[in-house]
Amino acid sequence: MKWEEETLVPTHIEVVWHRFQDRSIGTLLPHVVHSELIEGSSDTIGAKHRQTCAENGREMTYVVETTDYRDEPSRKVKQIQFESDGHFATTLRFTLIKLNENETQLIYEGEKKPVSLTGRLKLKFSAKRTRDQLVRRFVHHLRQETGA
Repeated sequence: MKWEEETLVPTHIEVVWHRFQDRSIGTLLPHVVHSELIEGSSDTIGAKHRQTCAENGREMTYVVETTDYRDEPSRKVKQIQFESDGHFATTLRFTLIKLNENETQLIYEGEKKPVSLTGRLKLKFSAKRTRDQLVRRFVHHLRQETGA
């Protein structure tokens, strides 16, 4: 399952980028209740964090690896990968493009691949509408967090 969502965030690129820094992960993703650096340096390729997420009344812990990280004045990229429940390998990519001093384009891409039979069955029966709602909810939350 893949997705891509693009939106205009009427805020300076550095304000938006701040939300994607490792130290701000709980603000960006409120379901992350704990994040601990376990390997490498924060905000660099190869950094690994142990993150605990609260979803649907239960807590799950993942090791999240930063697989791409670029911090240029007019373009910023952060990509992370993790495996959840032993059923899915998930990749999330966030690209920010500075359009001008007060506007940033956000491209949010993701892919969730099943890595087990249970994962394939869960993915087959999951609703595309639910996934689309989650993506839109994330984009809306980011816009609120950046004052847009």
